[in-house]
Amino acid sequence: MFIKKSFLDISVIFLTAIVYLSFISGFYLDENSAGAGGYNGDFAINWNNLKIFLNNDFFTSINLTDGSDSENHYRSSRSPLVYILHSAFNPFIETEIEYRRSVFLISLLGPLLFYFCLNFKFEKENKIILFFISSLILLSPYYRTSSYWALDENYGYLSLFLSFIFFNLFLKEEKQIKKYSYLFFLTLFSACCIYFDQKLLFVPLIFYLRIIFSKQEPVIKFLITFFYMIFSIPFLYLIYLWENIITDSVEYRGVGEGIYFQNIGYVVSMIAFYFLPFLFIKEKNIFQQIRNFLESKVNFYLVTAFILYIIYLIFFFDISTQLVLGKGIIHKLSLLLFDHNYYQLIFTYFAFFVSWIIILVFLNNKISDILILIYFGLISLISLMFLQEYLDPLILILIFLFFKTKLVLNYKMVLILFVYFSIFLFSSIKFYL
Repeated sequence: MFIKKSFLDISVIFLTAIVYLSFISGFYLDENSAGAGGYNGDFAINWNNLKIFLNNDFFTSINLTDGSDSENHYRSSRSPLVYILHSAFNPFIETEIEYRRSVFLISLLGPLLFYFCLNFKFEKENKIILFFISSLILLSPYYRTSSYWALDENYGYLSLFLSFIFFNLFLKEEKQIKKYSYLFFLTLFSACCIYFDQKLLFVPLIFYLRIIFSKQEPVIKFLITFFYMIFSIPFLYLIYLWENIITDSVEYRGVGEGIYFQNIGYVVSMIAFYFLPFLFIKEKNIFQQIRNFLESKVNFYLVTAFILYIIYLIFFFDISTQLVLGKGIIHKLSLLLFDHNYYQLIFTYFAFFVSWIIILVFLNNKISDILILIYFGLISLISLMFLQEYLDPLILILIFLFFKTKLVLNYKMVLILFVYFSIFLFSSIKFYL
């Protein structure tokens, strides 16, 4: 007996309401599901950064971001754009709780903008299901903690969504003046992605390459190049000031001080964690996906190469010397499940291998998607610490907006993703309690 579509739609609305209620209640309960929350956590650092821009003139504040002043010590690996905007436009920054509330309300724009993006990508799909999908970022432990404790991460996602929206408006527009306007805002917000979070460099890069290699008229290609050059000037000055692409925590994060090959495995395990539930909601069923994987000669070489990588780690990497901080869910599970380094090593490397298989099955040799993941692998090589928060909820957003993999957006998908990411959230809350 078939369940009526109206009942299923009501069920999706109910689950979406649960997601929003959990997000709102998390703020009032002072939830800390990512480890960086609390008044004594990263909020204290960000509050101090904001006060630097409130208590000094603009140029003095900018120069203080080099960390040379011990009394006004700016601590962040990102540019100060977020503090510039808050100090200039946010009237609710007199007290800590007002500041937290304002950032919480700003973060609520995330799922709304995500929904508009999904409507561009999936024009003919059920709008109720799309609205549910847009709410999934509210189950992200990292999006939630950033929302509750006025951290920096969410502004990059808001800029990403706005970039995607203006890119699609640009593609659909036929009037020349409006087209130029949309192009300007596309470059503005995609450039802001880098100012809010350097790892989002791939966002303007994707849009730039899509337009440069498209059939757009030469003036469009000239304008987007010109706009990006203009918007890059402030960041070039920051690089000159900091003598690096980041300022505070250069030594702490080990950026540019070595090549950290072990991070590849951890990044693979993090990405596979988000890919796993989507194996069951792709256009092809799981058995067809596995068959395609086994029939691909390219996959054979990629699996062989990864086995050689694991052998390299076994002989040249001491897992017992690693920091507890970072490395994602697999590292945390290995510490929770096993006390002995030997068993942690076996569990970790086995998880690396399984994760690699999951990624290959999911990607199915789609070059554009593979290039995006290679980008994350490369940036992990130059940073001692690579945290799961760098990819959450980013990978989820990429799957729906940028990846070419075809998904079946139905009621089964809603249930799978709701259960999967709810369990992840509950586990994160319990872990950090």
